Amino acid sequence: MDHVSKNFEASNALHKGRLAKGSSLENLAITTGLTIAEIAAAERGDEVPAHNVERIEHALR
Repeated sequence: MDHVSKNFEASNALHKGRLAKGSSLENLAITTGLTIAEIAAAERGDEVPAHNVERIEHALR
């Protein structure tokens, strides 16, 4: 599996996890302290700092 496939799978999991929790981008931004743009970038699979992804994952647990 290449780097692009891994990013897509991870980003897709973040997006699905947020939707499963019934959380909006706005609510997740408040919970994590990240901006909506930072969360959206992670959900798209853009290169984002690992700590941003960790904060999102923690909030979705």
